[in-house]
Amino acid sequence: MRNSKNMRLRSMKPQKALSRRARIWRIFWMVLICLAIVPAIGLESYRSVKVFRHWNRNRLIKQTCIQELDSLRLEQQKLKDEVYKLKYNTLAQERVAREMGYVRPGEVVYRFIPKN
Repeated sequence: MRNSKNMRLRSMKPQKALSRRARIWRIFWMVLICLAIVPAIGLESYRSVKVFRHWNRNRLIKQTCIQELDSLRLEQQKLKDEVYKLKYNTLAQERVAREMGYVRPGEVVYRFIPKN
């Protein structure tokens, strides 16, 4: 057992210490990469804010259109009901005819003239 432990220790290679020049180059490349990545991240965040504003504006427009569509459907249903009544309800037909000034044959019409 002791022998296998020694073999494992021998198989591990010690890491070489970086020279001062290599450390400077490593730092230089890290800074260079950061200088390239930070503006890209800033640009993408600006684009995403712009996209979010556009999405939010379209969402509000959609909600407005849906509300308007609902009110128009309600009005359409009321008008369909009124058309149905005018087609098949004789009392509704007579009411509209009298509002327009029609009278039945043989009826006497009285008109009152207001005093000024």
